[in-house]
Amino acid sequence: MELRPWQEAPERDGVLLMAPHELSAGRRAEVMRSARWSWVHLTSAGADFIDLAEWPADTLLTRSWRCYAAPLAEYALHAVLTHEWRRGTPWQERDTRSAPAPDAPPVPAGASTGGGTGLWGAEVTVAGWGAVGQRLATVLDALGARVTVLRRSPEPGSPFRQTSDLGRALDADHLVVALPLTAGTRHLFDRAALGRARPGLHLVNVSRAAIVDQDALTELCAAGRLFATLDVTDPEPLPTGHPLRSLPTVRLSPHVAWRSRASDAAFADDFATIWATLADPDSSADLDSSDAPDISDASAPGVPGPAVPTPGAPAPAVPAPGPPALAARALDAVIPGVVPPTSGRRARAAVRALLTPGRS
Repeated sequence: MELRPWQEAPERDGVLLMAPHELSAGRRAEVMRSARWSWVHLTSAGADFIDLAEWPADTLLTRSWRCYAAPLAEYALHAVLTHEWRRGTPWQERDTRSAPAPDAPPVPAGASTGGGTGLWGAEVTVAGWGAVGQRLATVLDALGARVTVLRRSPEPGSPFRQTSDLGRALDADHLVVALPLTAGTRHLFDRAALGRARPGLHLVNVSRAAIVDQDALTELCAAGRLFATLDVTDPEPLPTGHPLRSLPTVRLSPHVAWRSRASDAAFADDFATIWATLADPDSSADLDSSDAPDISDASAPGVPGPAVPTPGAPAPAVPAPGPPALAARALDAVIPGVVPPTSGRRARAAVRALLTPGRS
């Protein structure tokens, strides 16, 4: 495959690798208008940068759905553990204890462990069941946490407790937000919901700031009702003097949770996986019968890499999906990382054209 700047792309049937977070809305529109793209792959795990209502149905849109799951889950785990041990650590550079009396026990009954209580037995809600949520829930469960997964439609047979009830989700020691930003999740955790949260809840957001009512969260953290670890804010960065910057109940990081040793090019693996799936006649045999209409992306969130162009009362968190969402899930099972609306027929044709001799 020949890599070119987007300005040198062919007028039609090119493939675009785009890092939407690195472009303004105006520049993204300019890039999209510059050619009739057959396929646009986002280096981000979230598609909220794209106006799906205006997306051409004959252009395949995919995202890097998997490559940031490990660092995002690691960040969330670190945030939870740091909060648990916020009053101090159990270790010291050297043992400063006095020599015990001959008949004293080796460890006094009142010895301090640093004030942390740890994850064993902690109630942790993971909001979202994409690649990040699945990895994080597995790790938390292995460490003894009692994990509840907030999902739009719980599925039978899961090893984890599941709920679509916001009230149940917020009745926890920790809440990790790993949902995509869509019309259905914007301000999902609004003032009313946060006001019903368990006192002392620690909210970790590794997704998008707009999923949480930031003003309400700020007020509740200022009052000592809630704690927060935020990798995302609105705006980014926050203005000088914003209260979130100075609250002792809040920890901030500059949208770096996705970072890892391999993160700068990690999206390439997801792109290659999608390409191979589309190019394989066996794995894409059901595409034509799985074409899905417009719906909001219901998969996991994340953060991008570089841009490289080439050819109430307890209520459901999100409305239960109808047939369109089911159709989209069926399509997603065929093409990993697909973002509806996408035509399966067009998607497969786009890749076949690229594999034609002389065009690769």
